[in-house]
Amino acid sequence: MRLWLTYLAFMSSVGLTNRTSHLWRSARVADDVMLAFRALPLGDPARRGLVRAMALVAIQMWCMSIVIAVSPWFSADGESPAAFGGYLSLVAFVVALAVAVVELTVILFNRPRNVVAPHMRAERGVLG
Repeated sequence: MRLWLTYLAFMSSVGLTNRTSHLWRSARVADDVMLAFRALPLGDPARRGLVRAMALVAIQMWCMSIVIAVSPWFSADGESPAAFGGYLSLVAFVVALAVAVVELTVILFNRPRNVVAPHMRAERGVLG
């Protein structure tokens, strides 16, 4: 089961990264992604903010893929080679939390603009 979950997480990360690279190149893709997010119980400005933050969502997905892949090999002692997996998983989780804060600022204020696709940098955030 763990192997399938790891495979699913990594393939989702690859797909999200691919979609994000297309989003950075074309404004038309942003509208397509916006349509895909219409099932979410959010307003249009919040959905647009989520599309703006898609690069950050991809980074979070990669971090969570690392956590899913490595976390079963946690070790109780800090001396074994398996402890490296625990540290790697912890670092990936902390990075995912930090990226979540930046993602929230992109959705709400569209700041920092350098993590937003070039054609979406002039847009306003949900709150500002």
